[in-house]
Amino acid sequence: MTSQDEIILLLTRAPLVLPVFLLVLFRVTGLMLTAPIYGSDAVPTRVRIGLSVAIAILVFPMAAQSVPANVTMSSAIPGIFGELAIGLIIGLTISLVFAGVQLAGMVIGQQAGLALGQVFNPVLNAETTVLGETFFMTALAVFVLVGGHRELVRALLDTYATVPVLSFRVSGNTLDLINEVLNSAYAVGLRMAAPVLLSLLIATLVMGFLSRTMPQLNILSVGFPVRTLLALCICGFVLAASGGVIVDAIGEVFEKLRLSWVL
Repeated sequence: MTSQDEIILLLTRAPLVLPVFLLVLFRVTGLMLTAPIYGSDAVPTRVRIGLSVAIAILVFPMAAQSVPANVTMSSAIPGIFGELAIGLIIGLTISLVFAGVQLAGMVIGQQAGLALGQVFNPVLNAETTVLGETFFMTALAVFVLVGGHRELVRALLDTYATVPVLSFRVSGNTLDLINEVLNSAYAVGLRMAAPVLLSLLIATLVMGFLSRTMPQLNILSVGFPVRTLLALCICGFVLAASGGVIVDAIGEVFEKLRLSWVL
């Protein structure tokens, strides 16, 4: 077969291949829109588009085996939304863990009086406090170090074995999954913020007793720097010891994904 015949054969098969490829591409695109690192505004749009197309090309031969042979463009368009939803849910559930860690830093900053300065988080496309951004970047560093970015892609590939193309259906398991991940994210944030909040509570009680025993002591001028310094010191210890908590939380989310309808 000459090269011209191969080109003609490829053109004749394009109407059959293109709908399936679009379905695969949209599932990958959903992950790239919401997943940590991949969905960050700090990553150029061209890079994300190119990465989505490259992954879709690699996944296409495996995904096409379970697709009906009579898939057309008109029948594939309704299924695009389901394919996009799968990628969005996987990326969103992982992002909720980082939102919980960032919430811990924001609560600590609010209680320690460090919430006046706001910074922009390009990964979540939202404003946060300095401590919230510090906690978030720490969790992101742990995520990359343990290979979470590769596990995300592996999780997406596993969906083609359990949820073939055009077989997605919304069920109660989807809402249960998001609800469980929200509870886990809140628990992670509470675990990381609890030591600092408890220390600030003890410091407030001590300064309250001091103000009763020494009325000449100006608590307003002394208490603010004491609370700030104490919060920063305890945050240093919390961040140094939070690696295991973050890894456990990320692993728990992936495990819930595997046990749910997604994986």
